[in-house]
Amino acid sequence: MTNTQATFATARINRLIGRALAAASVLLSVESGLNYSNQAQYLAQPLSWILVSILWATTAAFTYTFWFGSASYIYLRIHALYMFILLAAWPLMIKEVPTHDGSFYPFLWWAFDTGWVAAAISFRLRWTITYFVLLSIGTQFIFSLPIGGSHTFTQTLTDALFTVLTNSSIAVIVLMLRSAANKTDMANAEAIQVAVLEAKAEAESNERQRLDALIHDSVLTALISAANSKSETDSRLVADLAANALDRLANLELSGEVSAPVLCGDLFDSIIAAAKRLDPDIEARKECQTHFAVSHETSAALTEAMLQALHNSQMHAGLKAKRELILKASNDELKLVLKDNGKGFRPNRVPKGRLGIRNSIIGRVQSVGGRTHIVSAPGQGATVVLEWSKK
Repeated sequence: MTNTQATFATARINRLIGRALAAASVLLSVESGLNYSNQAQYLAQPLSWILVSILWATTAAFTYTFWFGSASYIYLRIHALYMFILLAAWPLMIKEVPTHDGSFYPFLWWAFDTGWVAAAISFRLRWTITYFVLLSIGTQFIFSLPIGGSHTFTQTLTDALFTVLTNSSIAVIVLMLRSAANKTDMANAEAIQVAVLEAKAEAESNERQRLDALIHDSVLTALISAANSKSETDSRLVADLAANALDRLANLELSGEVSAPVLCGDLFDSIIAAAKRLDPDIEARKECQTHFAVSHETSAALTEAMLQALHNSQMHAGLKAKRELILKASNDELKLVLKDNGKGFRPNRVPKGRLGIRNSIIGRVQSVGGRTHIVSAPGQGATVVLEWSKK
């Protein structure tokens, strides 16, 4: 199980946090817009209007990507870093300050609210701390100047501490949610990996028992023939049977270091057993019209992909969803189908962060030459089909 596969809950919580920020940013933008409007008479036009319009454009960009797009952090980072451009441009925007008694706050004070949170969500911890320190120092320095309201040292220090503490609290909450999501990811990944290993062991055990039975039969046949041998021809036949039995024993010993192929029936039995360990209520059936064997690599890939599909269904289909597992083998082809009657989704709108689908299912099956088909729609459940052929 690769690390990239262990991002299911993390990607989901990141998207939810981004959506919450996007919704809050709309309200905060209205607040900063009202303050901008109240201070417009003191600002240089059209420069200030252009700069504020760009700020709102960056807000709209990350709002769209978290609600309707791929939940990319790039627009959050652009939005956060744009605050430094606004801060540096303030001396060019301000024409006059109405008062120098410390009661005037540039509209930047409210505009920066979304920048703090955007940095906390999109940057790593050390860069978030650096961002907070630099923006706090820059903001309070500007506010201490006549063009920023001539705030006193005590006032700037108090404002800086209030801003940092408030937004640090948000950052801590974000980090705690991500940590919890990461632990959930690791636990889910380990559960799936354990199920895959158990399925592999069960399939290989079944295959080993089959081989042992064949060898036992060949040895027993040789011994019975030797006991009943009455002529030179019979003796030669017994010798051939004994040699064949010895060859099988030697091959079995050598195969202990190499994963043996798995019969499709044994593969299906192991997948069903693993699926029932993850979801005891799942309905499962198999249809084997052939008895060809698949390689260990193919067996592991199909098992892992199907169990990941089952896990995705458990996470997203809803608490009342029922699942059905159908496994078919015919004409050197395998077809594994998982159906649920849950909430459903639009496959063409799956975010890039949903690595559970892109990597652990589609990519895993493709790695052994198979194909994946996903059929779903909102309110109509979901069907995941894995197909593999020997040809």
